[in-house]
Amino acid sequence: MKTFRYILFFICILLQFSSCNEKEILKEVPLSFYSPENSYVTPTDIETAITHLYVGVRTTFYSDGYPNENLCAGTDMGRSARTDMLQGAIGNYALLNSTSTYSSWYWQNLYAIIRDANAIINQIQKVKYPTEAEKNAALGEAKFFRAFAYRSLAFLYGGVPLELEQVTTPKTNYVRSTRDEVYQQCIKDYIDATQSLLSVDKVKADGRVSSATAWHFLAEMYLATKQWDNAINAASQVIGDTKFSLMTARFGSRKTKPGDVWWDLFQRNNQNRKSGNTEAIWVCQIEYEVTGGGSCNIERNWGPLYWYITDPLGKPGFIGPTSQNLGRCVGYVAPTNYWNTNIWQSDWTNDLRNNQYNMKRDWVYDNPASTYYGKSVAANPPNYAIFRERDFYPVQTKISTPGDHPDDLYDNKVTGLLKATAGATLHDLYIARLAETYLFRAEAYLGKGNKVDAAIDINVVRTRVNASPVTAANVNIDYILDERLRELAFEEQRRLTLSRLGMVYERTVKYNGHRDAATIQPYNELYPIPYSEIERNIGAKLEQNPGYN
Repeated sequence: MKTFRYILFFICILLQFSSCNEKEILKEVPLSFYSPENSYVTPTDIETAITHLYVGVRTTFYSDGYPNENLCAGTDMGRSARTDMLQGAIGNYALLNSTSTYSSWYWQNLYAIIRDANAIINQIQKVKYPTEAEKNAALGEAKFFRAFAYRSLAFLYGGVPLELEQVTTPKTNYVRSTRDEVYQQCIKDYIDATQSLLSVDKVKADGRVSSATAWHFLAEMYLATKQWDNAINAASQVIGDTKFSLMTARFGSRKTKPGDVWWDLFQRNNQNRKSGNTEAIWVCQIEYEVTGGGSCNIERNWGPLYWYITDPLGKPGFIGPTSQNLGRCVGYVAPTNYWNTNIWQSDWTNDLRNNQYNMKRDWVYDNPASTYYGKSVAANPPNYAIFRERDFYPVQTKISTPGDHPDDLYDNKVTGLLKATAGATLHDLYIARLAETYLFRAEAYLGKGNKVDAAIDINVVRTRVNASPVTAANVNIDYILDERLRELAFEEQRRLTLSRLGMVYERTVKYNGHRDAATIQPYNELYPIPYSEIERNIGAKLEQNPGYN
């Protein structure tokens, strides 16, 4: 009430000392609280708002909890390693409905990004910038995020309501646009972004999107709409950019340690360009012990609960969670057996991505009190009377920072024992890197029926990791999807890729091999529209996806 009285007093003063201008008097500009009208006034204000868009992406896909893993579980790549509840990962598709957390988490967070992007796009024209190029770059950044959010929504839910204006009053009459209409809007925004965003060497800070980022995701959107030539051109804009190249030599913070170039990609401080990394296109910034720096529990959620394993005599086999053993993992979601074994069979010993540095397939009992101290878990299986499936399975070391956790997370630096506060993945996370761009272009060549050029692009990725080349005759969409599993596991949101291709159901039934495959139905190709959104949309009917109540 005090604030309201102050506003009335201020208006009275204006009426006394200002000439009468009816239009200005009736123009409503809030003065005593934050709103777009008084918050987006300077370039600094816009910059702050854009920073919040980055936070939105990190929150949606990489925050604590299970947002990234949930988009891999229940597919050909991941499975629930715990119960059949929708807790931490999809383990039972029969429980996925319009009131599930997973149906609302992505919807609400992605539309929040769209809301904020629309506010920037609407208000930026009123802001004075030193140059038009700077204003256009900021505008392009906002359009990129709007496209990225709508792309993610369309992959997950199909057609969704398109809102391209800043909403300033409650709106309850949304209707769904078609999936293709959403795709076309994404293409339009991405194209605008490619023209106005800065090149990667000119961006203001690590993790900022560049024109190459927009080209990369534009290629993906052209794949979604089967515009093969356009997809090839968009991907080629990145591949042909001399500022980008796949990393082929050791680099970065631990290049003198035992490992290889692919291992280097995932070590702490190696994801951004200042490390010498020319492969990263867009990197989610994770800053340990920095206020607002974020964290992501990929290590905790993907890694097995090895430190609970008992030896064959039923005695504790491990001293606890240790850095060298991948950290404080708890086994919420695990790779499928298809990922563990099948996709590596043809090149088991050659492919660097499956070697001792990059793949953890065995652990060694490290409890001195155990008779099996120093012996292999695989060769000396634990007591299966109390063994659980979440305790022991292969995983790539990229989920963690083995042997390189921050000093203050160690309970004992000599043994590597970690504190209870460990569990997060403490390196920056790739949202997009050049290896995927090559696989995008290979997919586009395949769409055109050009298997020769598709094989060439796939083999660029495979050659870097010493894997045997694929022949053109063996290239098909399943091979490309398998190569994505080898190269991009624990990075890509697998469900988004499969949903874009309409292959969630097909690949899960065929390759998941767990409860997820037994319960998935064809309609689970898409997520349900959240019931809460349907319920509050009283001015029009917001259609539910088929198969869901």
